[in-house]
Amino acid sequence: MMLKDCLSMTAGKLKDGKRLYVCPASLETVLAARMMKNEYHVLPSGFCDNDPRKQGRHLNSLPELEVFSFDRALEDPEAEFLVVSAFHSAEIIGDLTMARGVAPERILNSHPIEKRKTCARFAQNWAIGDDIYSCCCMEGRPSFPHDALDPEKGVDSIERVRNGLIDGTLPLPEQCMACYQNRDSYIYTSRKLNSFNFSFLGWCNYKCDYCCAHQPDRKNYNDKFYLEEYLTALEKRDMVNDIFSVLFATGEPTLNEKRFSLYQHCGEKGYYLDIFSNCSVFDQALFDLAHESPVIVRKSFDAGTPETYARIKGVNCWEKMLKNVRHYIEAPYLVLNPKYIFMPGINDRKEDVEGFVQVCKELKADFVMPVFNYLDNAYEKSEQTQRMFKYLTDCLAEEGIFTVNGDTLYSESYHKLYQASF
Repeated sequence: MMLKDCLSMTAGKLKDGKRLYVCPASLETVLAARMMKNEYHVLPSGFCDNDPRKQGRHLNSLPELEVFSFDRALEDPEAEFLVVSAFHSAEIIGDLTMARGVAPERILNSHPIEKRKTCARFAQNWAIGDDIYSCCCMEGRPSFPHDALDPEKGVDSIERVRNGLIDGTLPLPEQCMACYQNRDSYIYTSRKLNSFNFSFLGWCNYKCDYCCAHQPDRKNYNDKFYLEEYLTALEKRDMVNDIFSVLFATGEPTLNEKRFSLYQHCGEKGYYLDIFSNCSVFDQALFDLAHESPVIVRKSFDAGTPETYARIKGVNCWEKMLKNVRHYIEAPYLVLNPKYIFMPGINDRKEDVEGFVQVCKELKADFVMPVFNYLDNAYEKSEQTQRMFKYLTDCLAEEGIFTVNGDTLYSESYHKLYQASF
C-alpha cells in the first residue's frame, strides 16, 4: 500500500465508526490528516505520540485534534493505528507490537519488525551526495564512493553496504561504534527504507556562512544527478517502504533545473517531498505539487527579523521571502517547518526570539526546529545562546507550537541541550 491507499483505508475505518489514531504528532501526520479531511471528509480520532510535552495538547493548524499518549489510546481494545514517520515508523511499530503486545492487525501499515544492535541511521536514511553516499552528517560517518552517473550501480552498492552494516558483516567505522545512535533499534525485517536524502553541493542565491552550499557558480551537479532515477532504482529492488519521504536538500533546490521530473515522480508515487528552501524565489511547480501530494518546506528565517535576516544572508529581501512563504502555505498539502538558527551575538536577543515566534504564529506553524550555527558544536557553548534556546521553546509552547530536534543531523551534545530546554 502507498500513502493514498493507507489514507483511503483509514477513512473507511473511521466512517465505519472505528477509533483510529495517526502516529506520531508530526509534520507528516498533519499532512495525512489534512488529506483525509479534504479528500474523504473525515478526521482521525487524534494523534498518538510518546512525547509527554505534546500529550493533551492540540496542533495549531488542526485544533480539533488532540494528541494522546499510547497508553490512553490503548484503553480502547479495538483502537487502530496508522504510523506515518520518515524516521521513526519501525520504532513505533516495534514498540506497539513487540513491547506492548498490540496485534499487528490493529496497525494498518504494519510490517514485520526485528530488534538488533545497529545504528538507527543505517536502517532509516541514506543520503546521496556529490561523490559519496552516507547515512548521516556526523564526523567520522561511514561514507562510500559511488558513480553518480549510474543509479542502478549506486543503489546496488547502497543495499549491499547498508545490509552489511546492519548485519555486522561489514566493520563499523570507529566513530560509529561510540555514536549514541548505535544501540538496540527496531528495524524492518524487510530492510525497506523510510526515506532517501539527495544532499549535494548545488548552487544558491545566498551566501550564508553557516551553510556548506555557498558556491553560487557550482552547477555541475546537473551533469551528474538524474534524481528520480535513484528512486526508480530503489523501487526496482523493493527497498521503498509504503510511506516514504524524499529529502531534497543543500543549496537552493528550487533553482535546480532537474527538479520537475523529481516533483512529478513524488506526486505519482505519493511520496512526501521534504525540501530545504530559502524561499526567496517562488517555485510555482512546487506550489502546484502541494495541491495534489504532500510537501514539507523547511525554512530558515534566521531570527525572524528583517535586520538579522539581511545580516546573515547577505541580502535584504525579507519582505519578498515572507510574501512567498505566505503564498506557499495557501496550498492544501504544504506544511512549513521554520528553523531558528542561533548565531551568538547576532540573533540571541529576546527581541529576536519574540519576533520569530510572532512570524510562526502568523504562518500557523505547528513545528519549529531550533538549531545552532549549521552543525558547529562550538556554538552550543554560548551561555546566552543556551538561555535563548530555552526561551524560544517556552515562547513557542505558549502559542501552542511544538519544537522538534534535528535528529538526523546533530550531535549527542545538541540532543542533550535540546532535552534540557524543557
